[in-house]
Amino acid sequence: MLKRLLLPLCFVSGLSCAADPGTEGLAYSPAVVGISNAGDLKGVRKVAVASFVVQYVVKQTEDLVVDFEPPLTADPAYLQRLTEKMYGDFQASVKAAGFELVPHATVVAAPEYKTMQGMSSPSPLLMDGWKMGSKTGAYKSLFYAPKDLVINLKDDYEELRKSYGGFSSYVVDETLTFSGRIAQYATNWKYHDKDLQKALGASTLHVRVFVPIAYLWSSQTKGGGWTHFSAGAMAAVRLGERFTRLAVGKDGDVAKIYLTEPVMTRGATEAQLIKESTSIFGKVTREVNYTLNADAYQTVVPAATKQTLEAFLGKMKENI
Repeated sequence: MLKRLLLPLCFVSGLSCAADPGTEGLAYSPAVVGISNAGDLKGVRKVAVASFVVQYVVKQTEDLVVDFEPPLTADPAYLQRLTEKMYGDFQASVKAAGFELVPHATVVAAPEYKTMQGMSSPSPLLMDGWKMGSKTGAYKSLFYAPKDLVINLKDDYEELRKSYGGFSSYVVDETLTFSGRIAQYATNWKYHDKDLQKALGASTLHVRVFVPIAYLWSSQTKGGGWTHFSAGAMAAVRLGERFTRLAVGKDGDVAKIYLTEPVMTRGATEAQLIKESTSIFGKVTREVNYTLNADAYQTVVPAATKQTLEAFLGKMKENI
């Protein structure tokens, strides 16, 4: 799926750009969904949204840099408005899917939830994460939650695929700083979440939406005694498959519904090649101007998120 999406969006040279939406308007690919611990969903009818976190990547770095921090943060309320819209859309989707939804005001007023609020990181939470030797590059992110909801990034609620960690499914979240990981992983959200489930008489929903701003890659090939290096970046907003998920807490157990492929978008970003040069060793260097259409971004990101979370709820209904 990813390769099929890249081809129409990229320059043949390896530099990439988002396609002109043209007559088709803004577009995003379908959500491809996986699930783990599906048996824990049996009997779920009444639910409460306990956390809803959107991770907006504002700067992404590997061999090339895509930096949209200025346009995304110029208006301090811009990303909060987007977050509140996505949260409102999700609440409506939960009801439309046939689940009984505990009102937001009831959730945040519960003593058990106030305990969770006292342990939460502030929103927005800034993380400028980098790990030496990382194959995924560096991410500067702002994590937002709707008003009064906690920021829960604990790995208990992540579907980190075994292919990422070899013999173990545990993978460090490289988008967080070391101190950020400690702060999140040291909190026993699962324990307190079980108390909240009992108090509300409902299962809990924990949403995380991961919004990178580019697809970056690097590689090298050898031939005839020469080594050729290549690198590229596609300035296309996407929902990342590693962290975009819906976790469902029930009686202390957790079922996880997640993307198995990234949701790609077009129309919100573009890249313009300024200059390209090749060294005597075959390494290509490119100077690229990446731009963000903020109006398109605030349309396509909520729309792609709504589609994705509705697909998650559909998978949830299939297993109750």
